[in-house]
Amino acid sequence: MNRAKVDTQRDERAKRESQIVIEAERVAREQKTARLKALRLAAQQAEPEPTKPKRSARRRDLS
Repeated sequence: MNRAKVDTQRDERAKRESQIVIEAERVAREQKTARLKALRLAAQQAEPEPTKPKRSARRRDLS
């Protein structure tokens, strides 16, 4: 059985390039998350907290 020759330089280059792409995607994802978090916090601060209507206490006449 003959083994296929392995082009180690090509494999290493492909690995480096894929790591660069993975890192760039991770950075972009983190930036997007930070941007969305900032927008969400700004929106929460812009609108006042909703107040719940007070429930009136009912008295039951048990006589």
